[in-house]
Amino acid sequence: MTRRTLSLTLVLSSLALPAAAAPTVYEMRLTTFAGMGAGAMGGLMSMFSGGAGSSVARNMDLRLTSPGDLPASYQAAHTVPEGMRIGPQLPLQGERRSTGGSGGESEPDGRLLIYWGCSPTVQKGQPEIIDFRSMASKLPPELQAMARQGRSQGKGTSRDASLPPRSIGWPAGDSNFKGIPDGASAVGEHVVKANFMTEDIRYTLTPALDFLEPMNLKARSSDLKAAIPLSWDALTRARGYDLQAVSASGDKDVVMWLASRSKSPMLPASQHECTIPEGIFAKNEMAMLNGIAHGPVQGFSYPPQKPGEKKPLIWTATVHITAYDSVMLGMEMAAAGAAQDAATPGVGTLLKGLFGR
Repeated sequence: MTRRTLSLTLVLSSLALPAAAAPTVYEMRLTTFAGMGAGAMGGLMSMFSGGAGSSVARNMDLRLTSPGDLPASYQAAHTVPEGMRIGPQLPLQGERRSTGGSGGESEPDGRLLIYWGCSPTVQKGQPEIIDFRSMASKLPPELQAMARQGRSQGKGTSRDASLPPRSIGWPAGDSNFKGIPDGASAVGEHVVKANFMTEDIRYTLTPALDFLEPMNLKARSSDLKAAIPLSWDALTRARGYDLQAVSASGDKDVVMWLASRSKSPMLPASQHECTIPEGIFAKNEMAMLNGIAHGPVQGFSYPPQKPGEKKPLIWTATVHITAYDSVMLGMEMAAAGAAQDAATPGVGTLLKGLFGR
């Protein structure tokens, strides 16, 4: 038998073997929200009325993704340790999938102006300008689908939800969920049981994998025409930080600033200050600043693997720990304008631009 014949035989033999089943994928995200993120629009309205807005909130998001369609009679629940002070069994639920979109979405319009870097002045070569209309056909299909989904928000859902779910989670669909109590801790054993899984998902979180402290992001200036110094707390378990600010105006331009464009996370764990360049939001009345502290990430899997082993995995689980903070820039200036004009058109324009045209 020649080498070519042997190679062909091996290939054909491998095609005849059943493919190894992909593992069930489980994700847990523990997030500490501060600033506006802790109270969403309620915090924003409180700040407009002179209040301090919401302070700190904790959130846990669970997501189980099966390699195939789930049975119609599926049941799944995540049991949390006593320190979470909820549950203890949290139902994992999902919705049937659609076979496709409804079509007829409008084409994107406007421009995106991107600035970056922790500098008091705009650096040479900025901004990068992206024209949505000319770039639409060049975007990957995934991004085009995301854009269509964003533009279709509020226009009704597809009635063609004929496929069984493959992804289920929590807290979506849990009408009994009223929020995670202050002081809750995720430390301890976590168990996921499902009637379509042969093995339970089990893993234990140590104190190093508990909720992060709040980021406490602060802007030391409210003048959008000037450079805006930023600061935040040094979190001992943070791997790094992301900072992003965005503002939309009535001329369809969206201005975005990133602390960095070449690294992820954008800033190292040792850095706790940054500056938004002068004047990039000068044409806007307000801008939304978002900060993310990236904490530990821990993976688990079954069955256990010895060094060098490559057993087919039944399930994998990944725990992500983050802290999120948000600040509305230009708030004082917008509030002063609101005192003169109760309608505050600029605020409406910004919110419309940020949360959907």
